[in-house]
Amino acid sequence: MRNDLSIYDDHADEWWRPDSKWFRSLFAVNAFRLALLDDWIGALPAGATVVDLGCGGGFFCEPFARRGARVVGCDQSFRSVAAARAHWNGAGGAATAHGAGPRYLRADVAHAPLASGCADLVLLADVLEHVDDPCGAVAEATRLLKPGGRLYVNTVARTLTARLLVVHVAETLGLIPRGTHDPSRFIDRDELIRWAGDRGLAAERVVGEAVAVAATLRTRTVQLRRSQGTRMAYSVLFRKKAASG
Repeated sequence: MRNDLSIYDDHADEWWRPDSKWFRSLFAVNAFRLALLDDWIGALPAGATVVDLGCGGGFFCEPFARRGARVVGCDQSFRSVAAARAHWNGAGGAATAHGAGPRYLRADVAHAPLASGCADLVLLADVLEHVDDPCGAVAEATRLLKPGGRLYVNTVARTLTARLLVVHVAETLGLIPRGTHDPSRFIDRDELIRWAGDRGLAAERVVGEAVAVAATLRTRTVQLRRSQGTRMAYSVLFRKKAASG
């Protein structure tokens, strides 16, 4: 079975276990992407609102909450949302500038129960290659953004290179669970930028994601490095254009 989303329910209790074969690579690449966002956008203003669409166990939500952002995480997996709440309330909890931790909602990423224009930053991380309507997810993220707000997306490229490395090699070596990805759902970079542009988003930054081979083999988890090429996977930072007039 390809694009097996049952993984996120069946193994939700392992989200924050560094030895979990289901989530250890996702945990590792999340650190790479947080560092990328730090480089691209720096510190958010105090009290900024961050919405993570497809938040899973809260890998992005917790760091942003600790930095003082108001964070809402949305995911359709009931057990993943429960795991995210439990981790914050347990070992992951910490005081925040506004006195509250992340707020987690069980919701479809294409139909978030949130007000239009509520977010300074929206995240679609490791999401678009799994949903039935990726263009609709981009449209929903755009709706949530304030004028001038940013959307961060990372996804897998629709190339033979990605099919070989992400599906055949990574799954065969056990670096990611078998059935995680369906290559027919991978997304062409220019297509994504076109969808976003049609909805009033301008691409500010684009970077390729490549495997850091030595570190990956040493740790037995997927480790990423920045790349000028986007043939395996890529990250894009978009900005919502200000309303005219």
